[in-house]
Amino acid sequence: MRKTLLTLASVVAFGAAAMAADCCPQVQSYAHPTLFGSEAQVQVGAKTSDIVGGKITKCDNAKTITGKENVVIKTFAKKELEKLAASSADSKWSHKSPVLRSELAQTLADGLELAEVKTADKYTDVTANYWAKDAIDRALAADIMIGYPDQSFKPEQRVTKAEVFCTLAKIFDVAHDTTAVPTYNGKTIQHIPGWAYSATNEVLATGILDAVPNESALINNQYLSKEQVTYLVGALAEYLKKNPSAATSSVKAASDFATASMLIKFEDRLSARVSNAGDKFTAKLVESATINGVTYPAGAKVRGIVSEVVRPGVGNPGFIKVQFKEIVNGETVTALPDVVLEASAQDVKDPNFLARVVGAPLTCAGRILGVAGRTIGQECNLGANAVEEYGDRLSNTLVDTFCLQPVAGIKNFGGSFVTAGKLIWNTVENATGGVFGVGYEIVDEVRYLFAPRYSNNTSLNPKETVKVTFQEK
Repeated sequence: MRKTLLTLASVVAFGAAAMAADCCPQVQSYAHPTLFGSEAQVQVGAKTSDIVGGKITKCDNAKTITGKENVVIKTFAKKELEKLAASSADSKWSHKSPVLRSELAQTLADGLELAEVKTADKYTDVTANYWAKDAIDRALAADIMIGYPDQSFKPEQRVTKAEVFCTLAKIFDVAHDTTAVPTYNGKTIQHIPGWAYSATNEVLATGILDAVPNESALINNQYLSKEQVTYLVGALAEYLKKNPSAATSSVKAASDFATASMLIKFEDRLSARVSNAGDKFTAKLVESATINGVTYPAGAKVRGIVSEVVRPGVGNPGFIKVQFKEIVNGETVTALPDVVLEASAQDVKDPNFLARVVGAPLTCAGRILGVAGRTIGQECNLGANAVEEYGDRLSNTLVDTFCLQPVAGIKNFGGSFVTAGKLIWNTVENATGGVFGVGYEIVDEVRYLFAPRYSNNTSLNPKETVKVTFQEK
């Protein structure tokens, strides 16, 4: 039975132009699978645009692309929140605070890749150099958002939950109940007036609310947070990719883009367990493929790079993000399209038992030493911080006392005992977690040896054949 590899997924929302301008450093997150979820982050290599990304999952039966959406949407939301935070002049900016009209416009423009437009200044409060002017113009041109009769747009005004739903409902057309009180997971959605029932039910009919974090806030709060809106728009982009006929004419649907596919066989092993950010990989075309009007013969080499790795840990399956960079045909080297719409495995393979036995001792030893080293390193940080704080407390005790402030001196002296107590607690927590982490790594390696289907579910292996579909330029 044909199997689907839920991997290497990008959506139209991650368009080439947007991503080329929004580069980010390669990141590697080393799982420290402790009882307390501690981990370390390491930045690796030069900047790169993470065009392609997704959690790789293999299964016995064919699956839809639903399984990879969480990673795709999360990636979009993370990048969009970073962009909004960098653009804001508010020192108290928080991704948990209500979304503003300017931020909604920016997220919609990025997430749905709304067409670029050239317009004159239309609103008195959106100047030519306003940070979100381009996005506002694009949202207006797509007839998704509108201004106010007094010729203002009110970009800094908060957007209610009902208004967000009504805005999104302009983007698609799906069957829905126009009059029923909106409910989600059996609970009535609060702060939805009668005029917004139809739009809210239309949003509910798409199922995109399932991707939004914090269900309680989603149901009970009057406003959606900036974070929730980025997830919502990311989920909408995925929905429209799978259901292009639902999109209104003002929004680009997946069917509006030319696509090209190639069938490749991997020559290298990529795995969340052992690959590193910055690793290069190669694959070969199994059959000829035509991309951007150029035909490449079978055997042409495809090159790519691993741009992000999150190691597996307790409750965290891990994932890798990769980019397909170029295709080589003789002396000709051509860049591949930036956006990958889908990738599906035609032939899934796992390393044979002998290969797993040969590699296991080194992998296991390396991972154990990694966890142990991070545990020791974390303890050094804890100790250093505690010593510094303890010294400050004692110093303040003496200074306050000689300044004839005995109460403050006593408080600082008492705080020194709290500091010592915190160090003891954190040391016990860290050591316990580290021991647990080492045990976890051993168990995971044994599981990989005898049941690679479960432990090796975030990898691409040599000789695996994958069909990759690009969005052409």
